[in-house]
Amino acid sequence: MGRMEQRHPGREIRKITFLTGHAWKSRRLGGFHKFAEEACRQGAETVFFSFPRPYYACFMHQELYNAKAIRALQKGVSYTVHGSPLHNVTLATLKVPNFCRRFLSDGMMNRLERFSFTPFRHFAHKWLDGTDIFVFESADGIIFIDRLKKLYPQAKFVYRPSDPLMYDGALSRYVTNELHVMEAADLNIIVNEEGLALYRRKIPGFDEHIRWKLLSNGVDIISYTKTYPVPELLAGRTTVLYVGAWAVEWELLYRAADELPDCGFVVVCPNYPDGATLKEARRHTNLHYVPGIAPEEVPAWITNCTAVMVPYVTDFYKDRPLGITAKYYQAMAAKKPIVAYCDTPRLKDAGVAVTYTYEDFIAAVKEAVQQKECSYSFDLAGRDWDDVTQRFMQLLKEL
Repeated sequence: MGRMEQRHPGREIRKITFLTGHAWKSRRLGGFHKFAEEACRQGAETVFFSFPRPYYACFMHQELYNAKAIRALQKGVSYTVHGSPLHNVTLATLKVPNFCRRFLSDGMMNRLERFSFTPFRHFAHKWLDGTDIFVFESADGIIFIDRLKKLYPQAKFVYRPSDPLMYDGALSRYVTNELHVMEAADLNIIVNEEGLALYRRKIPGFDEHIRWKLLSNGVDIISYTKTYPVPELLAGRTTVLYVGAWAVEWELLYRAADELPDCGFVVVCPNYPDGATLKEARRHTNLHYVPGIAPEEVPAWITNCTAVMVPYVTDFYKDRPLGITAKYYQAMAAKKPIVAYCDTPRLKDAGVAVTYTYEDFIAAVKEAVQQKECSYSFDLAGRDWDDVTQRFMQLLKEL
């Protein structure tokens, strides 16, 4: 799908700051990466404000949470993207783990999360001055909206919740914080009908009081129609692949690996399982865990597996209005058979095998790996990232 070259009318945007849980260079690709790329392509200076990065995370050894990564982002890492500057920065704070809410109030949890030994005003003047539009992800960075509105009264504020925080069963602090950012934002960009329905159910008078637009997630359609060298782990065998950031139902995969010994089950996820889970996974010679891959490698993995699986934790989908997510778009574009476990029943309408018991999942996998390819009754037209990101930028300009 070709890129439209003409510039859209509207206010010129010179600088955009994205508040996101992602780092610019990581094994996770979020929509904010695509929006930031488009902002740079259109000539805007861009800041990727990665938050949270708590001080205690300096003692962790995960991809995003480790001393080396946090120190680098505190200093700021600058890139040139499509000819424009992009700065990836963070503000380390005294954020404490959520279990501390047992003896701390929501207000105190928020205050600790905002407190840094680097004064916020100094951080903001160094990196955020000149920002025309602040765009918040559905992550902890939303707690800065009041401070930013006070520092930058001429700026516009946009909230884009890809994963709503006020899902059923969510912590009260996140419900309150999300409601506040939605009321304060100049625009809320909601990614699917499920999220819209949740907000209408949770927020009285939603349509009267909340300024919103609907804009889907996207997919690089052409990337999933090309041919790539086969990743070594997928070569020479039948493989069932998960690539994603949400946790999986490991007990299901242990059983599937035992009952389908001729299939290789591969989980690619940057969120490390605990030691006991990894130890048990290694007992199954046809079950493999990969701690994330570079985003540019994802098409090669998706297009070279036999089938794609999305084995979420049991009943996970009931609380979270994820809808049909981008990982399904990728597999559909690649025409791969897909087997889901505990996800939205809407997938059935698109032709995806959605299962809710271990037995049905295993039976569906057994059938899926016999298929060469699969077509779906789900329209990807208009969901190509080129189109989505340009519509996103146009929404910002119209502010």
